[in-house]
Amino acid sequence: MHTTLDKYIILVLLILLIASCRKKPDTGLEEGRLDFEITYLQDKVGGYSASMLPQKMKMDYRDDFSKNTIEGGLGFFKLVNIYDLRNLRNTTYLKFIDKKYIYEGKKRETPCCFEKLEGMQLEFTGKTREIAGFECTHAIASFSGNDIDPFDIWYTEEIPLKRPNGNTPFRDIPGVMMEFNTLLGDVTMHVKAVDYEAKGIDDNEFESPSDYRPVSKAEMEKIIHALMD
Repeated sequence: MHTTLDKYIILVLLILLIASCRKKPDTGLEEGRLDFEITYLQDKVGGYSASMLPQKMKMDYRDDFSKNTIEGGLGFFKLVNIYDLRNLRNTTYLKFIDKKYIYEGKKRETPCCFEKLEGMQLEFTGKTREIAGFECTHAIASFSGNDIDPFDIWYTEEIPLKRPNGNTPFRDIPGVMMEFNTLLGDVTMHVKAVDYEAKGIDDNEFESPSDYRPVSKAEMEKIIHALMD
């Protein structure tokens, strides 16, 4: 017959066992930064050489947040998307010279400039390769009813972000995308990860700036299109 003490010990052990099963494994990749290179499929954009456009993107992440930053033109141009992956919300803010605009997205709303990627069809091929030190899996994105050419997607599930593409047209990609195409206005960008750094990311990286002028989604997209045309 179990004594009261025996029952107490068994209960405590069961609680500890359940808690340990629920705890995420510590991979050392819970927060960090990915650096990407950007190339453009068009030689000229808005009368300018594509070489004048931003060539780098960085992605900071931790917990249920990620932040993509594209910056170029000696600091005159900066475009940021912050993703709240738990609540499936996004915030876009843009700085161009001395103009600053911000759009706070609604829940499950597709981020600015992604509309043309709607209707994406994915084929998962099972191919794998290494990109920036991560094992990546291959998919092919194709589109019916529009003029977007099919393109390759390489993604990794080694970075422990839950639903990393949850509120984008890439929502069915089950990992962080390491190589892919996307649109900025009407400009097609090819984005590829080139480096990774495991580092602590401050919570304030995912806070919206207070000195940007709020605009609607349509206004933000019109501004971006005007800059890229």
